[in-house]
Amino acid sequence: MRSGSRWTRRALVGSGALLGLACLALAGYGTMLATSLALPKSDEHPPLLIYGAPFLLQPGLHVAESGLLDRLHRLGYQVVSMVQAPGEYAVSGDAIDVYLRAQDDARTPARHVTLIVSEGVVADIISVRQRESLPFVSLEPPLLSGMRGSSRQVREWVPYAHIPPDLIKTVLAVEDRRFFSHIGVDPVAIGRALWANITRGGVVQGGSTITQQLAKNLFYSPQRTMGRKLREVMAALVMECKYRKEEILESYLNEIYLGQAGSVSIYGVGEAAHRYFGKPLEALSIEEIALVAGLIKGPNTYSPTKNPEYATQRRNVVLRRLHEEGMLSDETWVRAVNHPVQVALPQDVLTDAPYFVDYLLRQVEEGTGPGIPEGARVYSTLDVYIQQLATEALLKGLAKLERAYPALKEVESPLQGAVLVLDARTGHVLAMVGGRDYRTSQFNRAVQARRQAGSLFKPFVYLTAFEAARDEGAAGLTPVTLLADEPVTFESGGGSWSPQNYDRQFHGQVTVRAALEQSLNIPAVRTAQRVGMARFNATLRRFGIQGALPENLSVALGSASVSLLEITAAYGALAHEGVAVRPVALTNLARESGETLWSPVLDRQQAASAQAAYLLTSLLKGVVDRGTGAKARSLGLRGPVAGKTGTTDGYHDAWFVGYTPEFVIGVWVGFDDERPIRLTGAQAALPIWVDLARRLIPEDAQDFEMPPGIVSRAVDPRTGQLATSQCPERATEVFLEGTEPEVFCEVHGGGLWERIKQTLGFS
Repeated sequence: MRSGSRWTRRALVGSGALLGLACLALAGYGTMLATSLALPKSDEHPPLLIYGAPFLLQPGLHVAESGLLDRLHRLGYQVVSMVQAPGEYAVSGDAIDVYLRAQDDARTPARHVTLIVSEGVVADIISVRQRESLPFVSLEPPLLSGMRGSSRQVREWVPYAHIPPDLIKTVLAVEDRRFFSHIGVDPVAIGRALWANITRGGVVQGGSTITQQLAKNLFYSPQRTMGRKLREVMAALVMECKYRKEEILESYLNEIYLGQAGSVSIYGVGEAAHRYFGKPLEALSIEEIALVAGLIKGPNTYSPTKNPEYATQRRNVVLRRLHEEGMLSDETWVRAVNHPVQVALPQDVLTDAPYFVDYLLRQVEEGTGPGIPEGARVYSTLDVYIQQLATEALLKGLAKLERAYPALKEVESPLQGAVLVLDARTGHVLAMVGGRDYRTSQFNRAVQARRQAGSLFKPFVYLTAFEAARDEGAAGLTPVTLLADEPVTFESGGGSWSPQNYDRQFHGQVTVRAALEQSLNIPAVRTAQRVGMARFNATLRRFGIQGALPENLSVALGSASVSLLEITAAYGALAHEGVAVRPVALTNLARESGETLWSPVLDRQQAASAQAAYLLTSLLKGVVDRGTGAKARSLGLRGPVAGKTGTTDGYHDAWFVGYTPEFVIGVWVGFDDERPIRLTGAQAALPIWVDLARRLIPEDAQDFEMPPGIVSRAVDPRTGQLATSQCPERATEVFLEGTEPEVFCEVHGGGLWERIKQTLGFS
């Protein structure tokens, strides 16, 4: 007996000691938490600032086409009669006087300059203080709109005293009914949740209090483990001892995650009210309050922008709870549950370029990982003036199409479109419009939509053949090689295929230039067969086309799918001497202190020779001057422009991509559900493109520079041979050196005098 009693005492003493140690450990952990845990405050969220690109002022700048005065206005510069302080400017007949603001990030002081203007072009820039010419100056990068408030914060902190009582009562009713009576952990709620989960055979209800949820969100990972749950409970108990209930609830309502606006996370009830309804908290109706409170359970599952049906169901669950607890009268409850969920994303939160900002933040996350540090500065490539013009051109152009073709409006989903503008040399995204209205659809058609390229692939067929002409001679082509536009049938594993032209006609022997200018299908397919699909697909890959490319001849006619971003960047490589540059939306990501966190590395490769790219550009200039894009000239387009229309089989998509040495612009028009629009690229996309390009491209814009290794010859455009005095038509054509024709026209005869001049070296 004594032995048993002794062991019992030892066990009790040991258990007591272990319990004491556990209590000491918990007390120590609690003490540590008490000193280390702190609730966030309103001033602990420095704003995330997203800037557009700075604008360079230098001699040669066209005042009107560059939108200089509009840019000054958007930056908040004031027009005055006499410039005296930073942020002021004055305009006279031949000068623009500007007092530039200091640029702290660029470490540039404020400076007073005068732009001397001659015939609408900046001729010189004079420093007023130093009385000397400057090579360039820059306007400060504009802060993109959409970050609300005077500090442009993404997250709006609402003090407890300003949170409507109805919203507090609603959140407590669905998340933590005993919040003001428990000590951070609610045994009653835990027991109720356990019973519900046991009786229903799964996890259908949680027992965490608001304090526990806040502890988890602020201090711990979302991983579900027993250890994390115990730490969460301890943190909740400590917070309840350290802070008043109102302080805990204020932090919770401002920190809770409530969904996404594109790629931008929404935190806090104040930001949710503004992002979803365009209202301050105090203006929300009871059904809107119920929707916000309902989002806490599953912000993306019950998102009113992504899943309006689920959002309605969840909102009505919250309203029913309020009714059951006597917080809503029968009349108010019936009216509220029958009111449809209506989201009204306000224009002022959309930024000037909401689709661009989504793409920008996604690119930042791909480069740095999730989570942009608070207070970071994101310096983007966006040109806000060009973005405004692109948006206006798309909206006006789509509306004009619907007026001209009423059938386009006789469908449930609206006609859509997208516009993209890139800097041809750097790949910088200058403007991106991903749809008609970001408030109704955040799907970015400039990046996320993949549609058949149609005729936009044809130039790359001929580019591949031009390169082959230099490498292998016989397999390659020149702009004057004659191709057969005649009936033909190709056999493949999937059966026979007989391509047709758009006009269902055959044109006999045509030159490569004529075939591309008129976008003939049969010569393009014959050329693809001639150079080989493996070589053609390799060309597309070098130009940045990333999707599936089956090795069948239909790819030559654009049966493969691309994004507008991909195909526009591919044409940008043609403008940039064959150098393909991966598009970028960001130049620099910096901390609030100015320290650089990340800058994307320029991804570029020589996709084609500068000579072959110039040859193709010459042909694509002909598309705009004489071919399927000639409507551009009748619409008032001036200056040297190369481009290509694109129309897919079945008229599902309409494209136009065109470029100058400076800009490359892409436009797509179609329906999201891919129903036919029954319009060509020239009818639907080209007018939008021209409306934008006319406002960007000066009439005296620089032409494409001819690289070494290109020669020109006078040819007969019908035969492709050297022209003689007997030929009724003559045209100057360009060739890769060594591939130019050597035979004089054999159809019209003559050429004796031309041969004599050639022999004497005068050709």
